Amino acid sequence: MTIYLSIVSHGHDHLIKEMGCVDNFSEQFKIIVKSNKPNENFDYFSDKRNITWINDLYYKGFGENNNIVYQYCIDNLGINNDDYFIVLNPDLYIDSDVIYNLVSKMEDENVSIAAINLYKDEEKKVYDNSIRKFPNLMDFVKSFLGLGNDAVLDKNLIKEKYIVDWAAGSFLAFRSEHYKSLSGFDEGYFMYCEDIDICYRSKNEGEPVVYYPNFTGLHLAKHANRKLFSRHFYWHISSVFRFLLSKSGLVKPKSSIIAK
Repeated sequence: MTIYLSIVSHGHDHLIKEMGCVDNFSEQFKIIVKSNKPNENFDYFSDKRNITWINDLYYKGFGENNNIVYQYCIDNLGINNDDYFIVLNPDLYIDSDVIYNLVSKMEDENVSIAAINLYKDEEKKVYDNSIRKFPNLMDFVKSFLGLGNDAVLDKNLIKEKYIVDWAAGSFLAFRSEHYKSLSGFDEGYFMYCEDIDICYRSKNEGEPVVYYPNFTGLHLAKHANRKLFSRHFYWHISSVFRFLLSKSGLVKPKSSIIAK
């Protein structure tokens, strides 16, 4: 059993080097860093045998980038059905032991998709709202209007392993066979809601997301502004409608993954 880590960089080359996580990961896991912008510099990976840098196919969406990485693992790295494929953001600081212990727990408990407890601060006092209920249209509307978000789960109330509707794509761990069975992320989303969608489809296949609160990481997120008429606002609105239509069976997932 091998663990593959998919990290998509949007000009995060300096941050990735500064944080040093990837260097530490390379001792235990196979890491694939995918640049989504040209002119990044990951040459310092050249002497690391377990790190692959994909430096083409720029300006793709979050889901498509991770599908490209997974397809690369199929075509070039020999990923097997019983391996694990973990999607994690470049601005996520996590200890390699957390990843190894999480996958060991997934293996022991036959879990196909899992999430961990993310914080916004090193002192672990401020939760990242990374686990939620599936949203409906009113949840989206209230969130956009700044009226709160009833879909957010209170992590203070969750002390043990817990089934959640969905977890943020900043960290999602999949059994490789399961990621393949889902055809990965729906590439019809460019940004936003693709994590909701894949968790929704997974639950429909009988594999809900398992949240492990005792495995933790630090998420240094800088959320893009979603003010009216911005690109991010457009992406978010279009993704919301795609998810709602998908739930109704009116839209089918798109994927470039070709299983072999």
